Amino acid sequence: MIERAATCLEKGGRKIIRIPKRPFRTHRSLHSKFWSHGAGDINLPAWWLAFLQVPIISERNSSLRKNPPATSTSSESTGNGFLDFLYPVRTLAFIRRCVSEESSATRRQRRSQLHLQRSRAYTSVADVSLSEHLATDHAMEENSSAYTTQQLSSGNGTSTQPQLMKKRFHELLYAEGRRPDTRQIWQDYQEMRELSVTVDPGDLAALFKHLSSSSSAFDLEKTQDLFNDVPLSDRRALHYTCSIRAALKQDDLSSAVSMHREASSHIQGSFGSSLIFKYAVENSEWEAALDIWQNYWDYIQVYFGKPHIWDDVDTIPLADLMHRAVGAVEFANKRINALTVHDRIAARSLALSLVQRALQVRNANFDPSVQLHLLDQLQRIQRPSLDFLKAAINQNLSKALPGDQAYTKAAVSLYRQLRGELGLEPDADLLKSMLKTFYAAQDAQGLYEVLEDYRRIHEEVPRSAYLPLMSGLARNGDFDTVDHLFQEGVAKFGRGMASGLAKRLLYACFRRAEIDRAVSVFEDLEHKYKLEPDLKSWSYVLATYARIGACDGALAWFKKLEATNVKPDASAYGILMGMFAKRSDYDATNALYEQAKSEGLKPTFEMIDSLVLAQTGSDRFEEAYQTVEAALSMDLQARPPRAPPFPSNHERTRMWNTLLNHCALKGQLDKVLQIHKHMHDVGVPYDSTSYASLMQSLCLKKMPGAANKILKTVMPRDGIEPTALHYSILMSGLLLTNQPHAVVSVTRSMLQDTDLKPTFGTRNNLLRAVSKIDEEEHRSYATRDDLFIPSRAEAVLSQTLATLDPMELAPLGPTKFAKNQPPDIAFYTSYFSYMILIYGREKLFDKVEETFDKYVETARRLNPNAEVSPPIEILSALMVSYNEGRKYSKTEECWNLVVDKAKQIACKAQADTSQSGWVLHRYRFLLSLPLTRYMQSLAASSRIDDIHDTITSLRHAGYQLSVHNWNAYIQILARHGRALPAFKLCETHLITGWPGWEHFGNPMRAKGKIKKQWTPRSWELGRAFPAYETFVHLAGAYLDLQGEAYGKGSELLQELARVAPKSVESVQKMPRYNDPIQNRILKRY
Repeated sequence: MIERAATCLEKGGRKIIRIPKRPFRTHRSLHSKFWSHGAGDINLPAWWLAFLQVPIISERNSSLRKNPPATSTSSESTGNGFLDFLYPVRTLAFIRRCVSEESSATRRQRRSQLHLQRSRAYTSVADVSLSEHLATDHAMEENSSAYTTQQLSSGNGTSTQPQLMKKRFHELLYAEGRRPDTRQIWQDYQEMRELSVTVDPGDLAALFKHLSSSSSAFDLEKTQDLFNDVPLSDRRALHYTCSIRAALKQDDLSSAVSMHREASSHIQGSFGSSLIFKYAVENSEWEAALDIWQNYWDYIQVYFGKPHIWDDVDTIPLADLMHRAVGAVEFANKRINALTVHDRIAARSLALSLVQRALQVRNANFDPSVQLHLLDQLQRIQRPSLDFLKAAINQNLSKALPGDQAYTKAAVSLYRQLRGELGLEPDADLLKSMLKTFYAAQDAQGLYEVLEDYRRIHEEVPRSAYLPLMSGLARNGDFDTVDHLFQEGVAKFGRGMASGLAKRLLYACFRRAEIDRAVSVFEDLEHKYKLEPDLKSWSYVLATYARIGACDGALAWFKKLEATNVKPDASAYGILMGMFAKRSDYDATNALYEQAKSEGLKPTFEMIDSLVLAQTGSDRFEEAYQTVEAALSMDLQARPPRAPPFPSNHERTRMWNTLLNHCALKGQLDKVLQIHKHMHDVGVPYDSTSYASLMQSLCLKKMPGAANKILKTVMPRDGIEPTALHYSILMSGLLLTNQPHAVVSVTRSMLQDTDLKPTFGTRNNLLRAVSKIDEEEHRSYATRDDLFIPSRAEAVLSQTLATLDPMELAPLGPTKFAKNQPPDIAFYTSYFSYMILIYGREKLFDKVEETFDKYVETARRLNPNAEVSPPIEILSALMVSYNEGRKYSKTEECWNLVVDKAKQIACKAQADTSQSGWVLHRYRFLLSLPLTRYMQSLAASSRIDDIHDTITSLRHAGYQLSVHNWNAYIQILARHGRALPAFKLCETHLITGWPGWEHFGNPMRAKGKIKKQWTPRSWELGRAFPAYETFVHLAGAYLDLQGEAYGKGSELLQELARVAPKSVESVQKMPRYNDPIQNRILKRY
């Protein structure tokens, strides 16, 4: 075939004609004229045309020039004779594009070739085809710009042709406003080479840069051809750099390494070392990287200079560079057994340098776990050094912004690793950085470590470190350490530091809820240090009063503040409003809000938060919702930084959380979800308390699995860190569904998988869980005469008492099991109240006395200056024990103490307790539990009338009876032959919510369904109706009256039917069961 023949001639001609020593690249594309049996379109090499000397008939050529044919491509003249099915995909389009974009230089080259003296035609069609091309070329040249053959030969003859070609080449190379045509430039360069026109060095360098910077395969190939055209003696660093770049773009690493070795052997300068080094590192070609690295150090020794080998490696993203550094360390570890010491040292040096380079990058994204893995792998080839660990710590700290918990944890882990390494000591700069990190992360353990390192290594604490150390430790409630630092700082730097540092002492008192100590420190400012307290100092003491719920003390302190030159601001009003809001005293809260506005103070977020809390606590939910909605458009004063009672970072989230918590505690899951959605719609962000409310509502619905999913999946996905409160809520849900062993597992998971510490909420749940486990084992394995000893619960209690510390009060968030007690008392009394209750039910009276004595001892140890006064929970538990032991006088004493305690807690602000209705709405059920136990004591003493008097006085004060209280009272009346008042009370307070026996379907299953729906909180939830035992007791009283068929019995039955018809009907329809309750009460019937 003609194309094959042309290719063979091309190969053979190299031996005849002297040509440059570079490989020829042939393109064996099938041309359209080949299929029409003509070879006119085949672009033969210049040396072959010169060898054949093809003759051209000048006359015919001249006539064609005078009458050029219409401009068209050869493919069009032959009817577009391409056979599409013979070409690969897109090849045909490429051929047509090449034909249509044929350059003027190519046409000039063909035209000059056709004027040679000798010619050889393959067919009779060849001459015509060649002549047609000649005419076509001439016509196209007339319409194009630039330099024609006539222009090149004009002027001073052939002497100006090289200059004009150079000028054209230069203009094409530096074309302005558009990217140079690479193919056109290359064609001109080839023409200049064939005519022995020397290219200017500057233009040659520009051509190298242009070709090597391209991504086109054609340009990259021509870069290599251009490099081969340059003699070895003329090759410079730029030529090597561009050629290496082009080779790497073609993934030809071996050629790049070969050129680099050649360059390093005879020139000096930067010749692509950085490029090839980056390529080798990126592609984990460690042998090539090691070769470049060795050349790099050899170059330093010979020329006493350093090429910028890291310039391009530094452009690798840090995340990728970390992985490459790990690979370099693994490569160096494999080369430990290399044949030569030089190879081992070079591989280790390469890995260490790359690791160091990676650790020096700052403010870039990376995976901290990869960094830790890198340092772990590094230990295989080198012992951890201070420089590497410090660089890694600083790298993490450069990204440890709020929300980047992973970087902070990695920095802390590395710092502690550094402290544990023998011979490594953190310097002052690193300690300063870690102090800032630990303070921002609220890591008390880290603050202790920094403080220890300052004293152990540097023998003193710098002045700038006192304030963050004291602030961080005060936030943790460590008054003793804060006080020691305060005394030390004042002694070293004078009383000028006392004013700023003393506030940290007051803050520590606030976190510990120690009002006596807070007042003492405040007085020392005035008398001992001669300092005038500022508003913040006054606010800390006021907030401490408010935190323990000491309303009288807080109001007195506020009036004292008003009498000074330091007037209360909006924050002080917010503190007082928050105190009354926690008591659900809406009137007092709203009065303070109006007073603050009347004094011209701008409303704050704290004020609105308190107002919403007071509204929800007093059953004004709709008003609270309207207040929250209105606050979205209100101009509120921002929260002050680190305000003592308000640590939340979300300014509007707290008030919405109050709504969520109110609905969650009522078990209204649908409302919780509705509020969550509304928060998202209005742009209010969630926080940890928002998810805690959702978990609480799910647990009350007995769905701890869904709550656990929120804890383990949803919260981490949304970037919310779990707290001990979330684990405590989950534990309560598991206890509610009788899964005590799961509570133990959750506790273990919290301690092992997180940095959280036990709180009195989680400890109380654990105590109850292990107590249930003890009960299960006792029922399964013990005999009837065996005493129940909760050994696991006693062990948990002993361990808890050994570690009790007021520092546990430092967290300010919501807690479980605090109930209505101040935090400084609730955090230890809840354990004793539960254990006393367990021992009392089991009639272990000696254990009750022993546990109560432990309580008194613990209270005196934790509050040595305070009088021991048992809270309502412990007194209520003692009443159970005294009733079981028939010590009814002791029960009476406990009840009187309970009433006095309740008066302090439940009384409205500045209310007169001698009048009616002084009990706050929130505390209307405060006495429900001890009242039932007191009524049982009075009933056992046959003091039924005293029960009536007690209930009357309580209701006069504003207390309300729960559904459990009414059922217990009605049962007592029915047992003691007082059927008429029993039926009346049932008709008035309970039967209104009774759906009837038919509602429960099968009568034999009604008893179980009643017990399932009836709970002690049914009264609050609007589901009050008689308990099953109440119906049985009423049935017994009714049967007693029926036994008296005549006289007074008959009259009472008629009276009952008149005053309590629904109750009587329900008792008459009650199905009979063969169960212990009916057998015991109705056995005589």
